[in-house]
Amino acid sequence: MNLINRVYSTLKWKKSDAYCAEKLGISLKQYKKLKTKVLHLEKSEVEDIEDKEKVIEFKEDLDKGTAEIKGISLSEPRSPEEIIKLLKIDTTKWKLSNYWNKETGGGKWLVSALVSLIKKEPKDILAEVIKEFKPSYKPVGKPHINTKYAEKVAAVLSIQDLHFGKEGNLGIIDEFKAAIENLIHRAYMVHNVDKVVYVIGGDILNMDTFNGTTTSGTPVDNDQRAQDAYKDAFDALYWSVNYIKQFCNNLVVVYIPGNHDRLSSYHLAHALEKCFNDDSISFKTDYSERKVITYGLNFFAFEHGDVTKKYTPLVYATEFPVQWGNTQFRTCYTGHFHSKKTTEYVTENEHNGFSIKHLPSLCSTDYWHYHNKYVGAKRQAIIECHSENYGKVSEFIYTV
Repeated sequence: MNLINRVYSTLKWKKSDAYCAEKLGISLKQYKKLKTKVLHLEKSEVEDIEDKEKVIEFKEDLDKGTAEIKGISLSEPRSPEEIIKLLKIDTTKWKLSNYWNKETGGGKWLVSALVSLIKKEPKDILAEVIKEFKPSYKPVGKPHINTKYAEKVAAVLSIQDLHFGKEGNLGIIDEFKAAIENLIHRAYMVHNVDKVVYVIGGDILNMDTFNGTTTSGTPVDNDQRAQDAYKDAFDALYWSVNYIKQFCNNLVVVYIPGNHDRLSSYHLAHALEKCFNDDSISFKTDYSERKVITYGLNFFAFEHGDVTKKYTPLVYATEFPVQWGNTQFRTCYTGHFHSKKTTEYVTENEHNGFSIKHLPSLCSTDYWHYHNKYVGAKRQAIIECHSENYGKVSEFIYTV
């Protein structure tokens, strides 16, 4: 039976019968006879032979990203391809570095190989994220509009500084969804919500590189790989756009870049826009650090807030003169500081002032906040509702 096993092994060589007979040390006639017998074996008998060739040991070094694999062969492997097949090496994960064989007697060979992890390039990781994204959301149906109230309002929902991937921030997905549901429901219950201005970006990701640093290269504390944080953030935003759209006639999604993730957040917003084909949803995803939306006499300005606010009113009046001149109630919504604060700039006419609102954040604090004594701020999200002619009429706060 041992000789039959050895003849069976030669079928993998893809060599001539004469070559195989010589290597086995038998005559060509005897080899052909045994080969014919092997080819007519029952399936169970073939499986019994194959079972004698197996992997007997697998050692992985997690720190070095290498592994040593040992196996038993009924013949001497003669190529890397045979080694890979015998040791069942997953070539999508491992690269064969070197191997060696040793005859142990009885027609068996001890085969040992050293393999190393294949390091994925950034483009490969991005392709992996895109491939795994399989949304299961149902299309948005008829909007839920509270027609009990005749006066229409625009709701401003700016949830910046989510910092997906940040150390100690793994619960942000559930907290983010709970905040959206809570604030949208409360606005719906007491208003006829005509429009929702939904601001995304502004440090939605904690890092901007595969090395886990910000756009400027500053190291930050992370609990996730960059691609995993991106995937979670994308899934959460995709869900939120679908959800919010059910409670308004028109949804405007405004992208604002943050100082942590200028490039990655732009990619995220651009990809998100391509997922929707709905005339009632509009996207403002161009890369601009300051944006303005108007609604009746309301002037809504948006930026991240990581630069000086000393000249903010003058800058908006200069860059958006038409919108500025046609409105009376002007507010700039910012983030960055993870705390709630309002700065008022009042002119002689109280209706033509300008407010800068630093909005709080839902994300948890980390060492940087502790080191700089930025502690004690409540983890919150805010939605404001504005009448076309009378400005702000209500504000709702969600606290974690």
